[in-house]
Amino acid sequence: MIQFGLLLLFTACSLAGAETAAEVFQKASAALQTQNYSEAETGFRAVLKLEPRNIGALGNLGVVYSRTSRYQQAIDVYKSALKFAPGDKGLLTNLGLAYVKREQYAAAANIFETLARDTANLRAREMLGTCLLFLGHYERALAVLIPLGTAEPDNPGPFYMQGIAFARLKRTPEAQAAFTTMMKVATPAQADFLMGKARYETGDFEPAVKFFRQAIVADPALAGVHRELGKALTSLRKDEEAEQEFRLAEPDDSEAIYFLGALLSRNKPDEATVLLKRARAMNPDFWGPLYYLGRLAVEQRRPAEAVSLLQRAAVLKPDESAIQYQLAKAFQQQGKAAEAQAAFAKVKELKGRSLQKEVDILSPR
Repeated sequence: MIQFGLLLLFTACSLAGAETAAEVFQKASAALQTQNYSEAETGFRAVLKLEPRNIGALGNLGVVYSRTSRYQQAIDVYKSALKFAPGDKGLLTNLGLAYVKREQYAAAANIFETLARDTANLRAREMLGTCLLFLGHYERALAVLIPLGTAEPDNPGPFYMQGIAFARLKRTPEAQAAFTTMMKVATPAQADFLMGKARYETGDFEPAVKFFRQAIVADPALAGVHRELGKALTSLRKDEEAEQEFRLAEPDDSEAIYFLGALLSRNKPDEATVLLKRARAMNPDFWGPLYYLGRLAVEQRRPAEAVSLLQRAAVLKPDESAIQYQLAKAFQQQGKAAEAQAAFAKVKELKGRSLQKEVDILSPR
């Protein structure tokens, strides 16, 4: 799980208010340490009223936002802090991680590329490789990940990502070699879990299910394994088994709650709505719950609610054609022909752009 680091520093202000601000800062920092995020947020905001340029308060407020899944607010706060402390590695790292959580991989890659110029910063190098992988820049990702594997021979992560990149490039022997190395350095449960994820990412869902089940046998308490097994089973349209796995996931696993809600939206809309609202509250910057709630509203002919939800989803995920398709249907229900036509045109545009992206990935470079 991505962790956002605390920036526990205090910037002095005028002598008249320094003591009061310092005391508030310390209390807010203590609240952050004990995960009392509401109190921490209130405290750091109070410090900033006294000292708008307090880098420590800005940075830690960003941590609060990140840990409560308000990633856009975290991004805004980290950017504000960087105006006063340009080049601060802690702030840059946390900003990059927030971009990753928002799926803004290009912005994150730019940050981690800068940080990775320090070759000793292994975390930045791994995150850069991760971003390049998500962006489909597989050759560039390998240029980062292969040396990283040499630098961290006991870390299965770089070898896992190497395997994915090689597989995407259809370089099967090299992919197999990377996964073999990964299996050697990981624990049995980790190895099966990562192999399951690798198979899932390449569309091999039956083997993915097999690996995830083996991981559960090796370590029944392994975090995320029931969620990932549920996702693979969903892809195989084994909905009942998938539902069971999602229900076995950790109670605070917002992704599992989201996937369960999306799955149940097909035939249990009332429970799906409850779950999707919960997932949305846990991760307000994620477009998925908004999309499925909007789609349910379209199906139940509540177009005004659907439009509101889907428009917010489109802001968070502007390149998702399915959102525009449901939005067009909602506009049709409202009798807004021009808006519906514009949304359908956007669907066509996005689908064409997505196809071109696939062609570009598969074309020789």
